[in-house]
Amino acid sequence: MNIEQKVALISGIIGSIVSYMFGLVGVAVSILILFMLADYITGLIAAGINKELNSRIGWVGFIKKLYILILISLIYALEYLAGYYTEFDIFGGYIGDGAAFAYIAIEFISITENGVKMGAPIPTFVQSLLKIVKDKTGDGGGEL
Repeated sequence: MNIEQKVALISGIIGSIVSYMFGLVGVAVSILILFMLADYITGLIAAGINKELNSRIGWVGFIKKLYILILISLIYALEYLAGYYTEFDIFGGYIGDGAAFAYIAIEFISITENGVKMGAPIPTFVQSLLKIVKDKTGDGGGEL
């Protein structure tokens, strides 16, 4: 398991717990969409600054984000189905929220990487963390 997967796993678990404690079922997906939009826009800006704009790469990135939203939607559907046909009320969207929080963490890493590519002022400790992620994953994190 690489460091990006560990970050996603830990974020997902924490997100599930927060969702359970505060009853924020579904809010995580709204926040994920916001982070996805920010990642897409900052990626376009970074590519524009570095003269690397490519419609195919942009389209593939969009499709990957759409897939993630479909996947999380299916997790929510499975949770609903499991709760409907069982007497256990342990599901309630918490697993879907956990998955959304995991992807929020990944999107945040990608947004920060886009900032580095743009030459934006990123604190040194954040750049060091990104370097660790890049070294551990071999590709700089970002998309799964």
